[in-house]
Amino acid sequence: MKNKIVVLTTGGTIASVENAETGLFSSGALPGEALLGMCDLAVPVDLDVRSVFQVPSNAMSFARLMSLRAAILDVLSDERVAGIVVTHGTDTLEETAYFLRLTVGDPRPVVVTGSQRTPTELGTDSFTNIRHSILAAASPACRGMGALVVFNEGIYAARHVRKVHSFNPHAFTAFGFGQLGYVDRDDVCVRQRPVDEDVFLPAGLPPRVDIVKVALDSDGLFVDCAVDNGARGIILEGLGRGHVTPSCAPSVSRAAERGVHVVITTGCEQGRVYPVYDFVGGVMDLEARGAVRGGDHSSRKARIKLAVMLAAGVEDREAIRRAFAT
Repeated sequence: MKNKIVVLTTGGTIASVENAETGLFSSGALPGEALLGMCDLAVPVDLDVRSVFQVPSNAMSFARLMSLRAAILDVLSDERVAGIVVTHGTDTLEETAYFLRLTVGDPRPVVVTGSQRTPTELGTDSFTNIRHSILAAASPACRGMGALVVFNEGIYAARHVRKVHSFNPHAFTAFGFGQLGYVDRDDVCVRQRPVDEDVFLPAGLPPRVDIVKVALDSDGLFVDCAVDNGARGIILEGLGRGHVTPSCAPSVSRAAERGVHVVITTGCEQGRVYPVYDFVGGVMDLEARGAVRGGDHSSRKARIKLAVMLAAGVEDREAIRRAFAT
């Protein structure tokens, strides 16, 4: 008996159609059935294709992520389903994948993919990525690894994968960690497995969490602005080990005093936040002001994690600290 794989489509470049009037592409215009019908994928599974959204991925939101999660949980209630593929635009693909990693606790694979070229462009990567994702979703080797990203033959952990090129088909990588494996024609080859992460059950729509990026001579203006405009959390993308300028540090204190959770990340592609120095704006100083280290999470992944935790009712600073320490 063949494995049953459900493909949930959400739009993006992989579902784009050329607009004859503008010469540009209408992202997400193709419904899932039409997209999968454009190519004989020759995969040894029973396919069920469902359109969830038809939007460019810059239009993804927490409300849509919650709807996508609900659709996935509904699909996984069918024991005949071996895995799920989600097609998605690449702009926010890494954030959606991590949201699903944190909120879907089923051992069956949820594989997120997309493309850099539209289905009708010369040399499109659309159908190769879809085919490889279906094979990964059906593979026993990918069970128990949470949400994955499959792109350009590589298999990546949702936590560490990042988009690194705006147009090249080799669009994703995982700095410092590499691929979990790869898909070589019909073979799914897994060579390492990700560390387990907690799964959270959001009770409602995740709250506002803003990212504030620190640069030379930055002050606390944007931290203050986020607090004054209702942010429940702030991801502070710092310099080096997670440092901010001395003039930004007092705003971290004000945010913590107002009950806003501040998580420090680094703008570096590799490495983690860690206290090494004793100056104002250093990690030790920021922790004393009420901030929490974000470990090796990127700012975008840290935002997803903090928003999910707050939506799940996790408000205790120590619990947040422990979650980011793993």
